[in-house]
Amino acid sequence: MPDTREIAEAMILVDRARADAGRTHLRSLFRGKEVDGAGAQRREAERDAFAADMAVLEGSPTRADIARVTARCAHVHVQAVRGAAVEPPAAAPPAGAAEAVLLDWAGTVAHLESTDEWLSGALAEAGITVPAQDRAAWVRQAEAAGLPGGRRPADLSPHALAAWWRRDLDPQAHRSVYDRLLEEAGLPWPEAAGALYRRTMSADGWRIDPAARRAVVGLCRAGVRLAVVSNIGWDLRPVLRQHDLMTWISDCVMSYDIAARKPAPTIFAVACQRLGVQPRNALMVGDTPEADQGGQALGIRTIILPKLSGEDRWEPVLDAALGSSAETSS
Repeated sequence: MPDTREIAEAMILVDRARADAGRTHLRSLFRGKEVDGAGAQRREAERDAFAADMAVLEGSPTRADIARVTARCAHVHVQAVRGAAVEPPAAAPPAGAAEAVLLDWAGTVAHLESTDEWLSGALAEAGITVPAQDRAAWVRQAEAAGLPGGRRPADLSPHALAAWWRRDLDPQAHRSVYDRLLEEAGLPWPEAAGALYRRTMSADGWRIDPAARRAVVGLCRAGVRLAVVSNIGWDLRPVLRQHDLMTWISDCVMSYDIAARKPAPTIFAVACQRLGVQPRNALMVGDTPEADQGGQALGIRTIILPKLSGEDRWEPVLDAALGSSAETSS
């Protein structure tokens, strides 16, 4: 029988092949080949096949099952690579003002509340009162378990690692991962589990960088189109609305919604398509080079923000997006 690492590696391969298939469909759209009825049926059949592969791997697969799934998904990957190879290289991005700005979410526009705030807020929602000294101990235990989201715990099993890899592509996988972490954290309030999970997806669980808000408002008022581009396993738009950001931001492109995540060029291409701009006329702003620089393959200018706060952090963004002579105040 295969061990859990073999199963985990096969699960990851299924997800990567699914993302590759998504990129193949997007390339056909960008080349002006609209998906007809037969094409849409093939796409749905492909999605069903990926779901069936994952169901096999989540059961008790034999090595023959793993070999079959691996072979099929490797073929999808090869086809996607061949399709990408014939595309012309991206043109050098132009200097001057940008028509659109793509914004990373966590660490760029906003950040999660502290673990203490997260735990206290969720317990209050669940109607659970905990002495301050006890809450501090549970905060430390929650932090060690990797909660709330963001960093990966160090002691995940291979099978859990595959689910962690999928969490930004599948809301069910996202919930499963964090349910498992909540269980393994050993927190003594099972009735609070739902509140703890919901807290990370609520407006109360996020702090908007004031300088980022001012930059967003100034860019929008200057006529620049804006979209959030996020690796995320749940719908971020309600949080944006509650923080009054959808007034200024035109769209929100989320990895789970399009089965592709940064640094894959697909997610950047979708954002540009929705905003109606060519990638070379867009600017990407983020805080994580390995993810947020993926759009450079399409010709998107990219700014990686320094690890500091305040107006100085956003001045290079305003200069790059609006040009040095443009009015940047809100």
